[in-house]
Amino acid sequence: MKDHESQPAPPEHALAEYALRLSADDIAPEALRHVAHIIFDTIGVAIGAHVGGHQSGMIPEAHELAAAAGVGDASLWSGAGRLPADRAALCNGTWAEVLDYQDVVVHPRNNGHAAVTIVPAAVAVAEREGASGRALAAAVAAGLEVTIAILKVVGRRHRSDGRGFRTSSIASPVGAAVACGKLIGLDRTQLLNAMGLAGACAPNGLMPSLAPTGGAFGMDKDWVNGLAAQLAVNSADLAKRGMTASDRVVTGAQGISASHSHGDAEPLVAPIRGAPNIEFVALKKFAACYGVHSAMEATMLLLKETGWTEDSVDRVVVRIKGDSAVTLSGRNITNHMAARFSLPYSVASALKRADAPSIRDFEEPSIFDAEVLSTMDRIELQADPELTRFHKDTGGFPAIVELHCKGQMKDARIDYPVGSAQRPMSWEDLVAKFRELTEGRWDTETRLEIETRGAELLDMDDVGALIRLL
Repeated sequence: MKDHESQPAPPEHALAEYALRLSADDIAPEALRHVAHIIFDTIGVAIGAHVGGHQSGMIPEAHELAAAAGVGDASLWSGAGRLPADRAALCNGTWAEVLDYQDVVVHPRNNGHAAVTIVPAAVAVAEREGASGRALAAAVAAGLEVTIAILKVVGRRHRSDGRGFRTSSIASPVGAAVACGKLIGLDRTQLLNAMGLAGACAPNGLMPSLAPTGGAFGMDKDWVNGLAAQLAVNSADLAKRGMTASDRVVTGAQGISASHSHGDAEPLVAPIRGAPNIEFVALKKFAACYGVHSAMEATMLLLKETGWTEDSVDRVVVRIKGDSAVTLSGRNITNHMAARFSLPYSVASALKRADAPSIRDFEEPSIFDAEVLSTMDRIELQADPELTRFHKDTGGFPAIVELHCKGQMKDARIDYPVGSAQRPMSWEDLVAKFRELTEGRWDTETRLEIETRGAELLDMDDVGALIRLL
């Protein structure tokens, strides 16, 4: 026997084996419904970006359609046509990232985005393969579990001390490749190769555009997610055809952990059964960075409780975790992304528009409203060590907001915003969000059919019946 044959298998093998075994029947009904909601929500967010006419989605889609002459086996969620699955994943994945309205992994070890990469890739392959709703949900669940397992290994330091690697590039391409691999029937060796390809070839996902000082708030953030989704489809397809890669892409020398954990690594551990980490995937109530949600919610709660108006509030103090006090401190609102990643703007918007908050609050022309921009001058951000500890211990995104009005002060604290596992959005909430995002896209009959099929996703024999309606 050769020496390497006597060594225990790397933990990636157990992770791949877990992913291949996982079926919809293994997942608790509540968690499986949550996965179905995540899929529906991701599609709605992507369509909302198209309805809003955002260029960062139009540019790659127009290019890909021209290159492929509109021929393919997967639908563009914009309704523009069909493309090969990998190119559809590229376009749909770009659209899904545009509004920063996507899912959030809220875990003590790490935070970031996963479904925004996994769902566009998995849906494109599921449509191509004629997969059922339950098969798609199981594939997405496996992809999410693999992604979260990797994020637990890596920890948070890939985004601290001047580093800027995005979660959706570090781990989500691997999870998305797993989802695609399940849907096309890879065996364990092939799936390990798909994981290795996706992890080794993943786009950097650097965040210079989102820097609080000097950030361009450009379109690279959106396209990199599309590239990650496309890579996942390619990785699974190429692995099936014999492409090889390392079977230790996470834990091996020069792998993901060695490159991104920065001294904070933990062992890679596969779930034993079911989908125990799906509860850590939150959805968003507001079309902005998750780090502003608690402060927005607390602001609107205080206005309702006190009866104060925006004009009567003299000063607002927002206490948040330390890194958010830096990364979300921007006050130069140059475009929609600058607004979505600004706590001062988000709280000012919540103050001014508390009676009727809308996704359009983070779009032009609303982001240039002079009254909202002037309100930002009354908003002070403070880093709170206790809230920083809470975030590190729980993964939550807490905020304390103080409103000062004519010598009085009222405050409110939100630890977990609406959409988190502690306060999940209902199906009715998600439908309301979907309708606002897609307003004007379809006639009423078509929209109702899409919503009905979305609610029945887990009962569908072929998910293409839903996707082709788009």
